[in-house]
Amino acid sequence: MVICIDCGNTSIKVGIYDGLNLQSSFAIKTIKDKTPDEYLATFQSLLPKDALVEGVIISSVVPILTHVLEDTFFKLYNVKPMVLNKTLKTKIPLRTDNPSEFGSDMLAGAVAAKEKYGYPIVVADLGTATKLYVIDKNGAIIGCVISCGMEAEIKSLAQNASQLMEVPIDAPAKIIGKNTKDSVQSGIVFGQAYMISEFARRMENELGYKLTRVLTGGFAKYVKKEIVCFNYDPNLTLDGLNHIYHINKEGF
Repeated sequence: MVICIDCGNTSIKVGIYDGLNLQSSFAIKTIKDKTPDEYLATFQSLLPKDALVEGVIISSVVPILTHVLEDTFFKLYNVKPMVLNKTLKTKIPLRTDNPSEFGSDMLAGAVAAKEKYGYPIVVADLGTATKLYVIDKNGAIIGCVISCGMEAEIKSLAQNASQLMEVPIDAPAKIIGKNTKDSVQSGIVFGQAYMISEFARRMENELGYKLTRVLTGGFAKYVKKEIVCFNYDPNLTLDGLNHIYHINKEGF
């Protein structure tokens, strides 16, 4: 059994794998000031007890929690977790101006996307930020687009527009809203969907060839019906982490 952890700014997603197969997964809210003992207790209550765990791999874009997660899973299973960074092998070239800036979550997703769908490909990952990253026809990561995520957009509207309030993230029945709630939801959810579609189209124009399109991330479920030309793959990042674990552990 391998446990894969994807720590983002909104949630910490955990996948439990038997070989290359995902057996189960869950997510908890990311709380930066939660104590190590509290995280330990939380994971103890959610993870299988007395499981035979051969390895753990962590991707974290929240530096303050990286060591907390390392320590937590060492205490739980007495194995030293791998942490996805530039020292691990991924078998995917990273051809950007500053490779160290490229997020580990996107790197893991790119590894899985290339393995599962081939290339060239664009992945839209909807989380705290909305990110679209591209693997070109040579199989290399060449860059990305980063935009504000849906939750952050809603909070920003409520904080900066006196007559608007926070609303749940959901797709309304119609594009034209007849009340404030539906209007905000339409702008946020449909706006993200159409932005993603247009970015993908313009990326293809810029590159001069078609891209396979994949949709992932915690908020992707709200737009998947609006952008049917994308393959919906909610566990892409976890799958990538599991693949990277095996590349580094077993060398295949």
